[in-house]
Amino acid sequence: MNKSVIVNFVICFSLFTFHFSLASAQSKHDTITEQDYYDFFNSTINPFPVTTMGGPCNPDSVKICNLISTPEVGVLRDDTSEIFKDTVFSRADRAYIHKQALRNKNLRWKQGMMHGVNVIDGADVQHIMDSAGTEVGWPVYYKKYKLGYNKFSVPLYSLDKTKCIVYRAYSCSDNFGLGNTNVFIKKGDKWVLLKSCAPWVH
Repeated sequence: MNKSVIVNFVICFSLFTFHFSLASAQSKHDTITEQDYYDFFNSTINPFPVTTMGGPCNPDSVKICNLISTPEVGVLRDDTSEIFKDTVFSRADRAYIHKQALRNKNLRWKQGMMHGVNVIDGADVQHIMDSAGTEVGWPVYYKKYKLGYNKFSVPLYSLDKTKCIVYRAYSCSDNFGLGNTNVFIKKGDKWVLLKSCAPWVH
């Protein structure tokens, strides 16, 4: 048999085996539910973007924090490229994470499902800022919602659901906000921060 034919066959067979194994693994583990998202945030050490910051904008300084009802989606598509430069996630994990990133665009966080969180209407907040402009919009916002707000993405899990990527951000004025993308690893019954990247502050 021609040597090039054999090489091509081996390559095609290897690719087929990889994709079949990935599909089998995904179908076996593809049981991520909305409850898994809430379980993550309810068992995460410091789910908010910062641990130390003075003043009334510190989300760690209040018992109940506002959370925008619409999860962040697009940010993770950019930030995962930095995370994927190391070996935290396998090739199969990366493919699985990208697949998850395309789902749940219509998900809305529900009131009462996360500890220490008051879910506020993301569409209403957007309307306030768009109609009044942020300079005027923030006072209008505070009159209604009292505190600044957090924005979370859904967690994107590895195949074995022991690691995940999540974006978290916080805003409290036209001049201040912060956020980052994080990798968490599950240790016992808690999710612990493993790596943080793409931080921003304004």
